[in-house]
Amino acid sequence: MIDFIAKVMGGVLAGLADITHSYGLALVLFALVVKTLLLRPTLQMYKSQKDMEKIKPRMEAIKKKYPDDMQAQQTEMVAMYKELGVNPMAGCLPMLIQMPILFGIWRAITSNPEVFRSSYFLWVHPGSLQSQYPLYFASSLADPDFLLVLIYAAMMVMSQQFTPSSGDPSQKQIGLFMSLFFSMMVWKMKWPCALVLYWSAFQFIGMLQQIWISKHLNRTVKPVA
Repeated sequence: MIDFIAKVMGGVLAGLADITHSYGLALVLFALVVKTLLLRPTLQMYKSQKDMEKIKPRMEAIKKKYPDDMQAQQTEMVAMYKELGVNPMAGCLPMLIQMPILFGIWRAITSNPEVFRSSYFLWVHPGSLQSQYPLYFASSLADPDFLLVLIYAAMMVMSQQFTPSSGDPSQKQIGLFMSLFFSMMVWKMKWPCALVLYWSAFQFIGMLQQIWISKHLNRTVKPVA
């Protein structure tokens, strides 16, 4: 399944590269296409997160009412979700869709290193800086680049600031820690620039979507009693 997705994505990237004459731009455009296709489930995710935030007092009341009866808590919460039209699982949909896409593009990039060894973007190209610090600055989109990983980390951290929380302050801290930890793993695992560029563009476009959704969410989400 992943091989099929990778083959399709490799074809799409090649087509975009033919149009833009740059695999770097092709990766950015591909990220834009994917985020646009995911806009509807992303809106559903944010609506679900907002709804869960609003019903948190009722959830806490149910837990206090049945402190030692998990089955009663579950029954009451399911009834509450049904009454209020809240779908707590809607927040998982975008991630479930994104994962095969991420694995697919990872396979498409790593299985065709020769394509990206001759592809460049912005500062990612052969030069004096790359010659002096080859371990930190990439000469092609097939190599790891420390500056691009820093940009990726910044995108991850900033996107956390616009992600709705359940009202638990520790959630933001955990999200920040996971963003930094995953960024460190990306550098340690020496991800190629092509993959980091795609995911950085994906995060940046997602952050813009988050800002727009945050401003318009209250217009589309009905108050929860």
